[in-house]
Formats: sequence, structure tokens, C-alpha cells
Amino acid sequence: MFVLEGNISIGNYSFKAIHDVEIVKSVDELGDTCVIQLPTRFKVRQNNSSFFTEEAIKVGDAVRVTLAYKDDYEGEEFVGFVKKIRPTFPLEIHCEDNIWLLRRKNITKAWNDGTTLKEVLQEVVNGTIVTLADNIPDIQLDKYIIKNANGAQVLQAIKKNMSLSVFINDENKLYVGLQQLTNIGEEVIYDLNYNLVENNLEYKTSDERRIKIRYTYIGKDNEKKQIEVGDPDGELRTFHTSVISDESKLKELAESEISRLKYDGFDGDVTSFLIPYATRGMKAKFLDNIHQNREGSYFITKVVTSFGLNGARRKVNTGGKL
Repeated sequence: MFVLEGNISIGNYSFKAIHDVEIVKSVDELGDTCVIQLPTRFKVRQNNSSFFTEEAIKVGDAVRVTLAYKDDYEGEEFVGFVKKIRPTFPLEIHCEDNIWLLRRKNITKAWNDGTTLKEVLQEVVNGTIVTLADNIPDIQLDKYIIKNANGAQVLQAIKKNMSLSVFINDENKLYVGLQQLTNIGEEVIYDLNYNLVENNLEYKTSDERRIKIRYTYIGKDNEKKQIEVGDPDGELRTFHTSVISDESKLKELAESEISRLKYDGFDGDVTSFLIPYATRGMKAKFLDNIHQNREGSYFITKVVTSFGLNGARRKVNTGGKL
């Protein structure tokens, strides 16, 4: 029998009496988030002093969440900062990872003669503890201007204009690039007929996934370049950029999106207990002794970890087949 344990450190205080915790890690979001529900009052064990939680905890306090099954598993699930406090009942503490630091950095800079993606990202993280991932793609940018924007706003604009995954990974490194290249080389195995709390997977063939991708560049003076790949009769997915004008790079991005979306295999999510451990960027291997032809490995795009009065769960969303 698994015995659940949890410890949450916020600022100068540690809490074991926890209503609920929800941690979200995704390759589609800039940073990890964590929502903690705590009692509205607590006592300090050393001197028996009593505090209102919302008065003791402040925005910007460091946060560390450790979850465990006694004698079976213990993991540091989240590290970050308090972003906001909601005076609900129970009290809600909203936190985010080191993207919080980048939100507090204001940037104004112009590269009038062009630059690279990596150079812009280096400007975003300079002066913080965040570093760049090793596999940032080599993308040339036309004239690029940042005017009075914080680091998170810059990253959101890059994500929108280039249709790239942008997030801080578990090594506290900022990754910007194709989603497929965020695979961290680790695997978690699920038996679809055994160790799952819930199975919401749906199997589809690549022929059933009729998709057409259109990438459009719109530059100064309304200069336009457009690339289309995929099924002529497919569902149209459109992407726009104002910073990548190279048609070969546009085609590369479009074909990468097609390869991610068209495959024989599962869509959806599965829910397990706290173990086995999983995080975004890992490979999920599905075993099925009833339909062995459907076994395969999939890229994990998002993991929602919950812990509280009703137990512990990991909801794992999959993307393309690996």
C-alpha cells in the first residue's frame, strides 16, 4: 500500500498539511505552473505562533514542492516562485517556474541589420539564472526590434511568429525550437490493460488524419511568401510569421508540422498514479497485449500532476508518434 507524503516550502515556511496541489508542465507553455491550496491559517511548530497564510506568504517567495510515496518514491516536482495569491477558501497560491524572473526583466533593443534567434534569446536571459539549451536552431532573422517588453512577452512573440515550442525545461534551460527536438531521451512504460487509472486514447490511421499546413510570411511593404504542404483536401492549419522570409525554412517548418500530426497511432491522454514518473519531453511507450499491432512510443507534450486529499495522479498527454 502506498502512503502519500508531501512537503511544500514557500519562503521561510514548510507545509505538510496540503489540501491540493496541481502542477502543469507542457512543451506548449512558456513555463511550468503550480497551484497550491492551503489552509487559511497555520501554526509555526517551534514557537506555536499562529499566522494567516495570505499574510505570511508574499509574491516572489521561492517555492519548492516535493511529493512522495513513503519508502517507494520521492521527487522534487516543482521549483519556482509565488506569482499571485487568491484569498479563496482554501487559500490558493499560484506559482510559476523561472519564467517569473524573465517577466520582471524589461528589454528595449534593436537589431537593424538582422540577427539570429539565439542572439535574441541570449538578450532575454542575460542577467538571470536561466541559460539557453544547447540545441537552439540556427535561424536567421530579418530586422528585429524589442521595444519596452518583458522577457516573457518577447518569448511569446517568438512563439507566435515562428510557431516554435518555447519553454524552460527541467534543467532550467530555455529551449526554443521544433517540438520534436525537445525529447529528453527518457522513457516511461504504460500497460494499457494494467497500470492506468484512466485511458482516454483514440487510435487513428495517418489516412484518417487529413491535414494541410499553410505557412505565410508577411514582411514590410506587405511582401508575402506562402508555402503549403500536406493533403489538398485536408483540414487547413495556418501559421504566420513576420521574421522568417526564407522559403526553404518555411517549408521545413511546414513539413515538420505535418510529420508531427500525420501518423498511425493514438491521440489523447492516460492517467496513472504518482509512479511511474513522467514529464513533458519524455517518451511514453504503450503496451497492449490485446492489440499488439497498436503498441508504440509517443512524445509526451504535457503532464498534469495532482496531489491532495483524493490521492496522487499524473495525467499524461501525448503528441506525435516516435
